[in-house]
Amino acid sequence: MSFRPTLPTFSHKLPPSSRSWLARQFRDPYVKARLSYPINFRSRSAFKLLELDKTFHFLSAPHVRAVVDLGAAPGGWSQVVAGKLGWTEWEDPVKAGKGGVTVYANPGAKFGLKDKTGAQKGKGKAKSTGWSTDPEAEHEDEADDYLNLDKGTDSKPLRGRGTIIAVDLLRIEHIHGVKALQMDFLSPEADEYITELLMHEPGADGKVDVVLSDMAANFTGNTTADTAASLQLSQSVFEFVRRHLRTAESVGRKKAGVLVLKHFAHPMANSFRKQFLDPHFNLVKYVKPPSSRQESAEAYWLCLGYKGVPPSQPSSVEATQPTP
Repeated sequence: MSFRPTLPTFSHKLPPSSRSWLARQFRDPYVKARLSYPINFRSRSAFKLLELDKTFHFLSAPHVRAVVDLGAAPGGWSQVVAGKLGWTEWEDPVKAGKGGVTVYANPGAKFGLKDKTGAQKGKGKAKSTGWSTDPEAEHEDEADDYLNLDKGTDSKPLRGRGTIIAVDLLRIEHIHGVKALQMDFLSPEADEYITELLMHEPGADGKVDVVLSDMAANFTGNTTADTAASLQLSQSVFEFVRRHLRTAESVGRKKAGVLVLKHFAHPMANSFRKQFLDPHFNLVKYVKPPSSRQESAEAYWLCLGYKGVPPSQPSSVEATQPTP
């Protein structure tokens, strides 16, 4: 008698929501790919950035030499950027696998969170914060030093191009070629550190070619509060862009100066786009990558060709404050 493979049986002690989540994770081809591929991406969302760049080539452009990843922990997007800019052994996706998942070449590339013994690094979990790229992920906190600049070693260190800066309140394990700042990207101190790191490149002007934000506010279940928190996060990212992103005119390319910003579908989010993104970029596209779950309201704005913002124009935070 033959038997069909079935889903694993989860403990009846788990609440239905937990059993449903585990079953979904078991079926998810991107979760399987993240865990099984030798590349060993730290987060499922790495596939979203790979799919975005495969279509729009904003990381592969030769003029891109400075990238900032906001809310970067645990580091999946920063891993992708490090590969694209030549800091790690890397090849572009070569063919589509089962379930629409792309198969990646070069199994020699290693980016995992574990050391050679297979033991997890770190001594404890980082404290929960108001925002993160993956609220369900566990992050390790080895020390209280908020500045983690290229610690660790690689078996085959490569010299890529440009500067990659990853910023998060949570500690980010070492990724070759990535400068990790454990601090609030909204703080003046973060601005100073980022500018200083960007100025280390020969001929650098302290500006960024690409700003990435895969952040999401922690959900409370209250639609009004969650929408307001998500919008506030988008406003904060735009203020960072306003201070740091290089303009298309300064590069001499119509699509230079790129922002990738995660958002959740809502009329207020559309209003934010019309007021702050459309006027200040040559092209703004709504994109939902194949690896983004269809039932999720999550999507991305891919903003190309930054025009800059006149100094006299009020900030996005000021412009959205209610009139007394």
